[in-house]
Amino acid sequence: MRKARTAITSIALTICTLAQPCAAQTAAQSLDTALLAGNCTTCHGSAGRSPVGSTGSIPSLRGQGSAALLARMQAFKAGQVAGATVMPLLMQGYDENQMQALAQWFADPVTDKP
Repeated sequence: MRKARTAITSIALTICTLAQPCAAQTAAQSLDTALLAGNCTTCHGSAGRSPVGSTGSIPSLRGQGSAALLARMQAFKAGQVAGATVMPLLMQGYDENQMQALAQWFADPVTDKP
């Protein structure tokens, strides 16, 4: 019985130890994504919500589906959006992982994000 308890404790400690770097990495990724998203909020409004009274030419990003946001960013980067001026240039600075992270970040409807 004691050997089994020791083995279980050892396994639990190993799992906790291995999980800590993942949690730290997730927190760092979240911070990095928030910093990247700061570039977007210049035009798309605080937290990705267009300012009240905007004409609609610059859409709100917050709460849209991540797949739709990612597809739109990829289309901008590929130059496939007719009439787009600024976004194709801006998207050249983002790699695929960054675009996926941004799409997921803005898809989250949480209102207290910067």
